[in-house]
Amino acid sequence: MRRLPDPLRRPAPGADGGNALKGAIPSPAVAFLITLIVLPSLFWLVTLKRTTNHTVPEEWLMANVVPAIHDWVVATAPPLDALLIGISGLGSGWFVALAFGAAGLLALARGRTDLALVLAAGTLAFPAEWALKYFTAIPEISLAQLGNALFNTSGIGLDDIADFPAGHALRATVFYGLAAFCFARLTGDRRLGMIGYAVAIILIGTISLIRVYLGAHYPMDVLGGWMGGAALAAVIVAVHILVADDRTRG
Repeated sequence: MRRLPDPLRRPAPGADGGNALKGAIPSPAVAFLITLIVLPSLFWLVTLKRTTNHTVPEEWLMANVVPAIHDWVVATAPPLDALLIGISGLGSGWFVALAFGAAGLLALARGRTDLALVLAAGTLAFPAEWALKYFTAIPEISLAQLGNALFNTSGIGLDDIADFPAGHALRATVFYGLAAFCFARLTGDRRLGMIGYAVAIILIGTISLIRVYLGAHYPMDVLGGWMGGAALAAVIVAVHILVADDRTRG
């Protein structure tokens, strides 16, 4: 029986090792498939969010379990609580923006303009988050409120006016997902690439779940951030691979 093709195993056309698609690089078909799965799921979740602010299980979790865990950690292991808050900061807007810039400059320094463009496209995570918050906020918010929240006017930030999607989860998914992809492109080694993806998944999951631990977001908000970020990252990766394929065949 013929085996199904490995979605992460790609040919290495062309003689240019820097641009050859090899290692743990997904096919564009797989990337677009992820998008086709995630986007309808995100639409369903947005619809649910618009009709049901939070589900009953979420309310029970956030009212009974999360505060008890948080209070126990604060009382028994304050350094751990401080560490968790610090890890959460790895998904903050300022950190991710600076990280995108630093990673892009590093890619340019290595002569990889293509990867720098991938990272530049990743900054679309910010307007994607703003748009989702604007259209799903309950109660509805105005563009003026959204603009003021972007600059944290009067101490009111985005998460104060709209909690869906979780910004940390969305930004972390896009940045660490694309960073892992760029790492896989640079190394060309399948094993190292898979390690990079695993590290990215762990970081994304940890940052996101800490937001729940801190009481900043409900699980539905985090799930929305994952979906929105995954859809954006998948489209960027698919487009990049298609362009790279054309170049190596040309």
